[in-house]
Amino acid sequence: MTVQISVPLDEEQKARFEAIAEARQEPLAQVVAEALTEYLDYDTWFRAQVAEGMAAVEAGDVHDFDDVEREMRAFMANYISRSEA
Repeated sequence: MTVQISVPLDEEQKARFEAIAEARQEPLAQVVAEALTEYLDYDTWFRAQVAEGMAAVEAGDVHDFDDVEREMRAFMANYISRSEA
Protein backbone atom coordinates (compact mmCIF):
# COMPACT_ATOMS: atom_id res chain seq x y z
CA MET A 1 0.00 0.00 0.00
CA THR A 2 1.31 3.42 -0.93
CA VAL A 3 0.56 6.49 1.13
CA GLN A 4 1.12 10.13 0.25
CA ILE A 5 2.84 12.50 2.66
CA SER A 6 3.91 16.10 2.40
CA VAL A 7 7.56 16.86 3.06
CA PRO A 8 8.80 20.44 3.16
CA LEU A 9 11.91 20.95 1.01
CA ASP A 10 13.95 24.05 0.46
CA GLU A 11 14.53 25.22 -3.11
CA GLU A 12 18.00 23.66 -3.31
CA GLN A 13 16.76 20.25 -2.20
CA LYS A 14 13.90 20.39 -4.69
CA ALA A 15 16.27 21.39 -7.48
CA ARG A 16 18.64 18.55 -6.63
CA PHE A 17 15.83 16.00 -6.70
CA GLU A 18 14.56 17.43 -9.99
CA ALA A 19 18.04 17.23 -11.53
CA ILE A 20 18.34 13.58 -10.55
CA ALA A 21 14.87 12.81 -11.87
CA GLU A 22 15.66 14.52 -15.17
CA ALA A 23 19.01 12.76 -15.54
CA ARG A 24 17.40 9.38 -14.86
CA GLN A 25 14.29 10.22 -16.85
CA GLU A 26 12.20 9.11 -13.88
CA PRO A 27 9.29 10.76 -12.10
CA LEU A 28 10.26 13.09 -9.26
CA ALA A 29 8.14 11.09 -6.79
CA GLN A 30 10.05 7.90 -7.66
CA VAL A 31 13.41 9.58 -7.05
CA VAL A 32 12.27 10.96 -3.70
CA ALA A 33 10.83 7.58 -2.66
CA GLU A 34 14.11 5.85 -3.59
CA ALA A 35 16.10 8.42 -1.59
CA LEU A 36 13.90 7.83 1.43
CA THR A 37 14.27 4.06 1.10
CA GLU A 38 18.07 4.38 0.89
CA TYR A 39 18.09 6.63 3.95
CA LEU A 40 15.89 4.25 5.93
CA ASP A 41 18.03 1.27 4.94
CA TYR A 42 21.20 3.11 5.94
CA ASP A 43 19.72 4.24 9.25
CA THR A 44 18.66 0.67 10.06
CA TRP A 45 22.14 -0.63 9.20
CA PHE A 46 23.86 2.15 11.18
CA ARG A 47 21.78 1.55 14.30
CA ALA A 48 22.51 -2.19 14.12
CA GLN A 49 26.24 -1.47 13.84
CA VAL A 50 26.12 0.84 16.86
CA ALA A 51 24.20 -1.78 18.87
CA GLU A 52 26.74 -4.43 17.87
CA GLY A 53 29.60 -2.17 18.90
CA MET A 54 27.99 -1.33 22.21
CA ALA A 55 27.39 -5.02 22.91
CA ALA A 56 31.06 -5.73 22.16
CA VAL A 57 32.14 -3.00 24.60
CA GLU A 58 29.80 -4.32 27.28
CA ALA A 59 31.25 -7.81 26.73
CA GLY A 60 34.75 -6.43 27.18
CA ASP A 61 35.71 -7.05 23.55
CA VAL A 62 37.84 -3.94 23.27
CA HIS A 63 41.44 -3.15 22.34
CA ASP A 64 43.91 -1.02 24.21
CA PHE A 65 44.69 2.21 22.35
CA ASP A 66 48.46 1.76 22.68
CA ASP A 67 48.25 -1.73 21.15
CA VAL A 68 46.16 -0.47 18.24
CA GLU A 69 48.53 2.45 17.65
CA ARG A 70 51.56 0.14 17.71
CA GLU A 71 49.93 -2.25 15.22
CA MET A 72 48.92 0.61 12.91
CA ARG A 73 52.44 2.09 12.96
CA ALA A 74 53.90 -1.32 12.06
CA PHE A 75 51.30 -1.78 9.32
CA MET A 76 52.01 1.66 7.83
CA ALA A 77 55.79 1.16 7.99
CA ASN A 78 55.41 -2.15 6.14
CA TYR A 79 53.04 -0.58 3.60
CA ILE A 80 55.38 2.33 2.93
CA SER A 81 58.44 0.12 2.61
CA ARG A 82 56.64 -2.14 0.10
CA SER A 83 55.46 0.81 -1.99
CA GLU A 84 58.99 2.26 -2.14
CA ALA A 85 60.47 -1.05 -3.35
